[in-house]
Amino acid sequence: MDGMRSTVRACVALVCFLGVAGIASATSAGGPRFTSGGPFPGEASCTRCHQGVPNSGSGTLELLAGDVLASEFLYTPGETVSLVVRLSDESAARIGFQLTARSGDGCGQPGSLAVGTSAAGSLVKTVEADCATPGTKIQYATHRRPANGSSADFEVAWTAPTESVGPVTIAVAANGANGDLSPGNDAIYTMQVTVLPAMAPSGPPTISESGVILADLFSKIGVGAPNAIAAAQGTDFAASGSDSSAVVDFTGRVTTNLNGTCVEVNQERAPVFHVLAEQVNFQVPAGTGLGPATVQVIRGCDAPEEARSNLAPFEIAAVQPVFFLWSEDPPVAALHQDWSLVAPADSIPDRESRPAIAGDLITLLGTGFGPVTPPLSSGELAIHPRALASDQLRPLIGEFELTEESIVYAGAAPGFAGLYQLDLLVPDTIPEGAHAFGVLLDGVQSAAGPMLEIALADTGPQDCAVDLVLQPGDTCQTTILGIDAVFAVDDTGRACASAESVSIEFCGEDSLPAIEAFGAAVVKNDNGSWTITKLP
Repeated sequence: MDGMRSTVRACVALVCFLGVAGIASATSAGGPRFTSGGPFPGEASCTRCHQGVPNSGSGTLELLAGDVLASEFLYTPGETVSLVVRLSDESAARIGFQLTARSGDGCGQPGSLAVGTSAAGSLVKTVEADCATPGTKIQYATHRRPANGSSADFEVAWTAPTESVGPVTIAVAANGANGDLSPGNDAIYTMQVTVLPAMAPSGPPTISESGVILADLFSKIGVGAPNAIAAAQGTDFAASGSDSSAVVDFTGRVTTNLNGTCVEVNQERAPVFHVLAEQVNFQVPAGTGLGPATVQVIRGCDAPEEARSNLAPFEIAAVQPVFFLWSEDPPVAALHQDWSLVAPADSIPDRESRPAIAGDLITLLGTGFGPVTPPLSSGELAIHPRALASDQLRPLIGEFELTEESIVYAGAAPGFAGLYQLDLLVPDTIPEGAHAFGVLLDGVQSAAGPMLEIALADTGPQDCAVDLVLQPGDTCQTTILGIDAVFAVDDTGRACASAESVSIEFCGEDSLPAIEAFGAAVVKNDNGSWTITKLP
C-alpha cells in the first residue's frame, strides 16, 4: 500500500571470495544484473554473490500488484500498476531486491518499468539480454540503496504493454542480509508470478437502459447534482476482470482518464473514480449546466481505436441528496465516531453495531448536496472542511425534525471529491426504535432507505427519596451509614435491599422489617408498588 558479464565476474572475484565490506551485505547501488531468480536465459539469483539456499530462511517474500497479490492480478493493456516487493525476515539487518518482467521465452520485454515512490527507493536499469537476437534490451528494477531493518517495501511502477502479449512472468529475488559484511549466512528469497491479461471486450461499450444513476445504487435515481458521484452501468467498459481505482494527478484532482476509460457528460470530461467491465463511477462535472444531459463511456480513450458507448440520458438538478449505505439488511447509513454502525447490537455479521442514544455524535456520508463554501472544482479533493452553501438543510429522524443545534457539520467530506459528510448530535426527543432517516435540502427530499436505530440511555438507578414510589422493575440507590445501598422491586413485586460492598441483602414479599435497624423503612402498596417512608 513500491559490461554485463565482466561486472558479474568482478562480483564473484571480489565480493564472494574477499568479502568486500558493504557490498556483500546488500549492494549499495542495487543488485547485479541477471540476478532476479527468474527462469530466463542467463538468469541467476542473489546466490551468485551470497551463500545460502534460496527460500530456506524463516522470512516471507510477497509481490503485490495494486491492492492484491500479484498471483490474483489481471493486467489491462496500457495500464500502469504499482508492484510492491515486500520482504520480512527477523534475522535480516539490511534488505535489497531485484525484479524483472518478461514474456514469451524470456527475451520479450512487455511494457516498461519505472521507479516507485516507496521510502525504500528503487531504480531501473536497461541492459542487453542474453538472447538469440542481438541487441535485445531487458529492464531490471532494483534497490537504490539497501533498506535497514528486518522488513522493507520496494515499489516499482509497471506499465503493461499496449496490446496483450499473453502471460507475463514477473521474477523477484530478495536478500535479507545479516549485516556482518560477509557473503555468508544471508537469507535469499525468490519468487516468480505469472500474470495473465484481462479478457478483451467483445464489442463496443454499452450503457444499459436507465443505466446512469447516482452512485448510492440502492435508490436507482437517474438525477444528479453538479459534482455528485454517479454510476454508469452496462457492458464492455473495460477488459473483463479489470478493476481500476481513482488516480489523483499532480494538481490534486482526480483524473478524467482512468487506464484508458473516460466518461463524458454533455461532451465534458468527468473525473473517473472506479472502472469495472460493467460499471464506471464518475463525478458529474460542475460546469455542465442543469436540465437534461447525456452520458457516454469511452474505452481506449484518446487512442486511435477508441470505442464510444451509446448516449444515455441523465438529469442534472441543483441538488439531489442521497446517503450511502454500509449495510443493506438492515439498511444502515450512520456511523458512530469509533466507526461502528448505528444499528441494533450485533445485527450485522463481522461488523460492530449498536444503537445511538441521546447525545451521540453520528456521521452519514452521501452525495448530491450541491455547492460548498469555498467552492470545489470537479475532481478536486476537499483538503479542509467546506460547509454547504445552502442554509436550508433539515435533517429528519422519523417524524422528528432536528434543530440547527443538532447539526455539527454539513459539507464536503475532507480528503475526498464528490463526497459529502453530515455530523449530527442525537437529541433526547427521539423515542427508542428504528426510524427512517432523511433530509430536506432546498425543499428536495433525500432518497428513502436509510434507517437509524435509537435506544434510551442507560442512566442507572435513580436516587432513593422519601415518598418515592417504585413500580415492579424500578430501582433506586442511596447511602446508609456510609455504605452504597440499592433498593429494587422485581417484576413479581418482591422487594430487596442490598449493599454489594458488604455482601448484605434483605428481601421480602410484603415487607422489609430488617432495614429498619439501619434507619430506613418501606411499605408495600395494594397495587404491588412500594413506597419509601423513611431514610437515615
